[in-house]
Amino acid sequence: MSYAAIDVGSNSCRLLIAEKDDSGLRILYKEIETTRIGAGLSQTGQISEEAAQRSWQWLEKIQPLLKAYDVKRYRAVATSAVREAANGKMFVEESVRRSQIPVDIISGEEEARLSYIGVEKGLQLDHSPLVVDLGGGSTEFICNQQEFVISLPVGAVRATDMQMSVTDIAERLRPVQGMQSRFMEYPLVMVGGTASTLASVKLGLEIYDSGKVHGHRVTRQEIADIYQLLERTPLALRRRLPGLQPERADIINAGVLVTMLIMDMLKKTEIIVSDSDLLQGIIWSF
Repeated sequence: MSYAAIDVGSNSCRLLIAEKDDSGLRILYKEIETTRIGAGLSQTGQISEEAAQRSWQWLEKIQPLLKAYDVKRYRAVATSAVREAANGKMFVEESVRRSQIPVDIISGEEEARLSYIGVEKGLQLDHSPLVVDLGGGSTEFICNQQEFVISLPVGAVRATDMQMSVTDIAERLRPVQGMQSRFMEYPLVMVGGTASTLASVKLGLEIYDSGKVHGHRVTRQEIADIYQLLERTPLALRRRLPGLQPERADIINAGVLVTMLIMDMLKKTEIIVSDSDLLQGIIWSF
């Protein structure tokens, strides 16, 4: 039996179709498209017509794939941008009308929980992790062992749009300050486009390879080196950097800066990148 998970995120829309059994997931199809639905949201409070159209067109396009792969159960979720936008409800209503795909607007806490399930099922770690999902509009932190979950309004798209300084980002991450002793023994696992890009750039991948990215460790010094490289590289050249999706080139610097501040606040010297995240968490939740 095949299942599907759909994520309408602040930066991109993603689809995963897979079969599952006791041994794990067998991925049948994956797709990602940058729709940037969170762009301009901080200024207007609204999803722009252009961004909404891009997302609706994508949902219409993937509807036939659900039939082609004989998907028996699926779930589509919308995260930070849609849950914050004044016209978020209208967006999901129109999504259903156009694509016949109902979209659930989920809370930051549920987003974190689903990401944690994806990591827990996808990574075999000796110790329960602290999972950080750094997205386009928000960043979620969850640790099941500590019964800790929080969603903060900072992400790669939001930080870029608002031209956030280090001080601005640190202010949004303030609830994390002082928690280093609480999470000292917990490995820091990160999911999301920024984390996978860091691993991909470090490895110099011309073509994205989930098998190499998943479970890869990136140190704080390596992340700092990548950040300096990104800052020195003009946008036009950055789009051609191995390991970096051209569509992400304009927001990656902010995402990496958020990553470094999180690591510094938690006094972590490395991250473990998980390519298994919210999408896999949705499928495992069926």
